[in-house]
Amino acid sequence: MSEFKGQLLGILLVLAIFGAMAGILVKTFTEQAQNIVEQTTSIQSVSKVTPHVNID
Repeated sequence: MSEFKGQLLGILLVLAIFGAMAGILVKTFTEQAQNIVEQTTSIQSVSKVTPHVNID
């Protein structure tokens, strides 16, 4: 019975570690995706501005 408890504890620890890593990665990827959207939007708005050239 002790061996079974040890294996169960090991499985639970592995699941907890993978769950924590998954949470961190999802948060990081979500933040980076939002940063990319913001940068893309700002680049698109800058590229829509037409330059004024006055030739006299």
